[in-house]
Amino acid sequence: MQKRFLTLGFVAGALCLGSAAPAAAQVVYNPYTGGYVGAPVVNPYMPVSGEVNTMHNPYTGTTTATASAVNPYTGTMAHGAAAYNPYTGGAVRTGSAYNPYTGAGAAGGAYHNPYTGTTSAGEVAHNPYTGTTAGRETSYNPYTGTATRTTEAYNPYTGRSASYTRTYRR
Repeated sequence: MQKRFLTLGFVAGALCLGSAAPAAAQVVYNPYTGGYVGAPVVNPYMPVSGEVNTMHNPYTGTTTATASAVNPYTGTMAHGAAAYNPYTGGAVRTGSAYNPYTGAGAAGGAYHNPYTGTTSAGEVAHNPYTGTTAGRETSYNPYTGTATRTTEAYNPYTGRSASYTRTYRR
């Protein structure tokens, strides 16, 4: 409640000043680094939170939808896309997110091919504090009953990496 009054006071003060000065970044505490950092201000050139764009290509038949979201309070950005081609039956979906305070980023995607029956999905994430980049992929073909899972991780600070692959029939 106290924060609302403080915010309203700043808004009222800004209206009284009448100048159109650019917004300054606010300073917030980052518990991961133990220090204070400037919070990013809303970027007017970034898509508005919840903006969705749909596009159809009449030559290929592909319909694509993309969506972006930005949280001006946390600075977190997310983007997603999906596409479907009715001629081939192929469908793909992707998504990504980035947090400027922690520096962490993650992305994932999935694809389905109805001709081979294969469905594949993958994810990758990066943590700049530990330096670790990790990813995993999973693929399944219902016609052959084959499933494959691969997991990998790498840390450039230690130079260590790990990998695991397993293929089995259901």
